[in-house]
Amino acid sequence: MFYRLLFFLFSVSAFSASIQAVFAYEDFCEIPNETSLFFIEREPIIRIGLATNARSVSITTTDSSLVAVSPDEPQKFLAANRVSISARSYRPPEIEIYHFEIPNVESQTEADSLAKEVAGATGEKTSASMDLKTNTWRVVVGKTFETIEEANEFKADLSDKGFEAEMITEKITQPSDEAVKLSNQVAKNPKSEVRSIIPTRPNANSNNVKPTGLSNPTNTDINPNLREVIVSGASPSAKFSSLKAVAFGSINERAVPVRVNGKAYRGRIEVFVNSRGTLTVVNAVSLEDYLLGVVPNELSLPQLEAQKAQAVAARTYAIANIGQFGKQGFDLLPTIRSQVYKGYSSESTMATQAVLQTRGIVATYKGKPITAYYTSTCGGRTENSENVFDSNEPYLRGVECSLEGHKHFEPFLIKTIRIPAKMRDEKNLELVRLMSLFAVNGFQLSTAQMSDDFFEDPPTQSELSNWLNQLATKFGKTFPNVNKDSPKPLEIAHILAVMIYGENYADTLLAEADINYQLSFDDAGEIPQTRRADVAILLRDGYFTIYPDLTLKPNKPFSRAKMLHLIRQIYTKKKWMPTLQSGTAQAAEDGKLIVKNGKSSRQIIVRPDVFLFREFGDAFYQVKEIALVGGETVNFQTDANES
Repeated sequence: MFYRLLFFLFSVSAFSASIQAVFAYEDFCEIPNETSLFFIEREPIIRIGLATNARSVSITTTDSSLVAVSPDEPQKFLAANRVSISARSYRPPEIEIYHFEIPNVESQTEADSLAKEVAGATGEKTSASMDLKTNTWRVVVGKTFETIEEANEFKADLSDKGFEAEMITEKITQPSDEAVKLSNQVAKNPKSEVRSIIPTRPNANSNNVKPTGLSNPTNTDINPNLREVIVSGASPSAKFSSLKAVAFGSINERAVPVRVNGKAYRGRIEVFVNSRGTLTVVNAVSLEDYLLGVVPNELSLPQLEAQKAQAVAARTYAIANIGQFGKQGFDLLPTIRSQVYKGYSSESTMATQAVLQTRGIVATYKGKPITAYYTSTCGGRTENSENVFDSNEPYLRGVECSLEGHKHFEPFLIKTIRIPAKMRDEKNLELVRLMSLFAVNGFQLSTAQMSDDFFEDPPTQSELSNWLNQLATKFGKTFPNVNKDSPKPLEIAHILAVMIYGENYADTLLAEADINYQLSFDDAGEIPQTRRADVAILLRDGYFTIYPDLTLKPNKPFSRAKMLHLIRQIYTKKKWMPTLQSGTAQAAEDGKLIVKNGKSSRQIIVRPDVFLFREFGDAFYQVKEIALVGGETVNFQTDANES
């Protein structure tokens, strides 16, 4: 289970005394004169860096077509609802140019004389030079032409004046204007990681964010490392390359999301090349639409007022951090480093309501948005900002944030009469869950409290009999006879070998060489001839393992831990491990739990002897009680007859 609680780091009293919790989009709000407000000219676009090192990207829509937009270009209707984007080295276009010369002139004197004559007749510049291949002279006439039509017209004019010149065709590469502009952009901003021409921000000036792109590029050498965005789709209009960033959206952008590798987002998806030569993928989305994908992921508590507070905090944080990752070409990350943002598919009805009801509201201090830090957990008291960050903000003061302890959560508690395990050895921690899972599925548990000693001791005769009977039932075999020696490896090996492979398996499944190969550990000589095949085949198939000192210890009984690992190996190989159901909890009340999975909900009556586990970090611990206030992810198994 994952618990996430919301606590603000600023003092409530300071908030009410010194912070104006309002701002407005000038285009949308009527502003009372007596209210001190923080103004933004229009609702800003937030740029979220979804990926920063992509080799390729798939962008789709369920609309009839994608629309592509690049800086200073009209929209392109791609006539395709799916495109793939990659990057490749820039290839300057190759063009043909034409010039004229009169070849095979015998001497320099004749060439100089002919050059003057042509210049006088045509008014064109001419020059004489030696052709080293033929050891003759030639006269170069006129300028270079970029089209064949101009070249043919000039040739005809020369012919009319009595000069027969030869047309020379030459292929050259000519970088595009975009290549020049991008080279200037890179040269002027060497610290920027953006390697495509990207649009300037319409809201940049109002938020003190410098635009990343450049205008009025100056002449410079072409950067040899330029790469271009390559777009590939089903229609001809969906196949093109560009040195500019390319943004993709649906035709009906407000109603139909666009998908990146299958994940849906509002707004547009912009793709450009970065300094690593790979692709950066950015979701450019309006602030309020961005919040629809943030609030339900930062706070799952199903209380409208709490989610409204989260919406204000998230909106304030976004406004205050526009341009935070400007060097990389976006504002925020979709992770806890900024705010968790999962796009369209994560939106919820209550979070959307919270965003709409707080539209345009942020917390400000002295006319500027505050640094709205918030946290998922609280140890009872928050800290002053200077004790955590490189800032000393008067509104970020430590406050008490604990609730009224147990009393507050009492109505939401799920309890058990079971005593939580008491463990010292971390390696035995997972055995608590494993034993609990097996116990729920018919395995005998002979202790009221699991401990390290419990797992390190051998199972009792009654316990082992029950465990082996569970296995026999799965294999459809008769129950084995269990005695005081049964926990020893040789006896366990014989029981399991017959159970798994049958009575006469050794005649067909193992050769003597196979047995000798498997029994090459230090104390294999202690295994009697009648048990060698049993141990060998279980080692071969991964059911048995030896100790770290290269021994089996044939006469030492298996511990409960060893037996549980062995049974888990068998269950895993046979795909018999019990599977847990999963869902999202609604607020528990009087031991009744409502779990939602998709659009359906079910009520579960929790037994008093339930095994309860809670996740701390990346490990699960057995606990006496759990408060489910709603929104937690729960994994569970019910009785077979539970409806």
